[in-house]
Formats: sequence, C-alpha cells, structure tokens
Amino acid sequence: MATNGEFQQRFLAELGRPFLGEELFDAVADTVFFLKDHAGRYVAVNQTLVARCGVSAKSDLIGRRAEEVFPAPLGARISQQDARVVVEKRAIVGQLERHLYPGGAEGWCLTWKEPLVGKRGRIVGLSGISRDLQTPALTGADAAALSHLLDHIRNNLDKPMRLADLAARADLTVFQLDRRIRALFGLSAGQFVTRARIDLACNRLRQSAQPIVDVAFDCGYAGQAAFTRQFRKTVGLTPKAYRDQA
Repeated sequence: MATNGEFQQRFLAELGRPFLGEELFDAVADTVFFLKDHAGRYVAVNQTLVARCGVSAKSDLIGRRAEEVFPAPLGARISQQDARVVVEKRAIVGQLERHLYPGGAEGWCLTWKEPLVGKRGRIVGLSGISRDLQTPALTGADAAALSHLLDHIRNNLDKPMRLADLAARADLTVFQLDRRIRALFGLSAGQFVTRARIDLACNRLRQSAQPIVDVAFDCGYAGQAAFTRQFRKTVGLTPKAYRDQA
C-alpha cells in the first residue's frame, strides 16, 4: 500500500506539472489568490488579481513584489506584512483591510495568509487569499474603526481583554461590536478573541519549541492549566498532543 507521500507524488506525476491551485480561483470574482516566495515575489496568481491590477496576463505579475504592483502606501504595507508572515512564521487569519488597486477600484476585504514550509523544514514563502467584504452595511468610518480594533486585538493577545473596553475603543456598544463581528466572521466578539488566541497558539506550537507554559502566557492565559482546558475544548487535543502530531 502506498504511503501518503508516494500517493501525492504519483498524482503529481500523472498531472504532469506542479499544482499551484490558482485555476481554482480564476472564476471567483470576489477573491484574490496568490502564492509568493520568501522574498514576497508572486509565484502564482488568479485571474481576479490580474484584472484588478489592470495587466493583461498572469505573467505580468509573476516575479514582482506587492510594492511594485500596488500604489503607495498599500504596496509597501503588503510587502511588510508578507515579510512578517515569513520571518515570524505567523499566519494571518481574516484580517480586515482596505485595498486600492492600480485601476482605481477600492474596497474592504478579509485577508488570510499562511507560511509555506519547504521540504527542508524552512519557510519558503506564503499562500493567501483576500476576499471582498460581504457586509455592505459596514463601510467607511465604521469599517476603518473596526479594522483598527481587530489589529489591536491581534497585537495584544497576551493582555486581558474586556469586551466593554474593546467596544469603547471602536466607539461602539458591546451589542454593536458583537453584531459587526458576527456579520464578518460568524462568531461573537468573545469567540473571535478566543479564536485569535488559539490560532496564535497553534502557530507557536507548530513553528517553535517554545515551552507550552510560555505559549499560554503569550496567548493571554493566566497559566498552562487554563490554556490546556480552552485549547482542548476548541481543538479537541491537548497542546502537547497537537504539537506532537503537527
């Protein structure tokens, strides 16, 4: 019986070329897909990104960085974000961002980026998607305020977070904050914070040998026991079991 690796190799040999996946997203008009190398250069893109950048073919983007494609300051911000994903080995999950494309189109989107590990165990690049915001009521100043708040949450996961304080930061009531986050992610505000903490924990457990108690503190838990209870409840495994199988 073939191993998983042999099964994959046989499939790719049958395919006759590397599978990058961009064709899957070519017909999805509201989602940008990309693969980038460790330096942030496009390796694969979907047709949606080609159209939004106003170029004629995918080959016009391959080998270029975001700062060479998007207007300032967005291009530089995307390139810096790519570098953090590669250097810190930390995924980006549902980040609310405003994009301005070279053709003049602009809008809010949710971005996901994941570091890609090569066969030698080092980060060789990243993959990602940016999906157009599907909540028309959340625009302008409301979207900007919520974007800043979500950045604040992700950048302060090691600190205590009260929903009342988070809502006040965005000039919202707790009820309003909860409704906006539910509209975006299908989660309550409290569940969003928990998911962000567990996402960070999973990343640390996969990508580092950091002691589990230190992971717990970095993710905002008072101790390893409380962290383990929440991690098992959310993931279905203890942190150690998750690390062992990652």
